[in-house]
Amino acid sequence: MLPFLKKTQEAGVSAPPESIERKPDNESEIEGLESAMEELHGALSSQDFKSAAQIFKSAFELCESYPHAENMEGHS
Repeated sequence: MLPFLKKTQEAGVSAPPESIERKPDNESEIEGLESAMEELHGALSSQDFKSAAQIFKSAFELCESYPHAENMEGHS
C-alpha cells in the first residue's frame, strides 16, 4: 500500500455545530410601527408631550418610507 493511503490516525467524530437562531435583518412593517406606538403610549401616559410629538413624527416618517399604493402600478 502506498504510504499516503495508510491510516495514521482514526478519524475524529465531530458534533454538529450548535444551531444559532437568526432574526431577519429587516423587521416587518408592523413590528416597527408597533414599537413606535408602544413608545408613544409610554410618552403620553407620562404626559411627556415633547417626546410624544417626536415619536409621532418618527412613526409618520416610518409609514412614509413604506411603498404607497398610489405609487404602485396596477392600483387605482
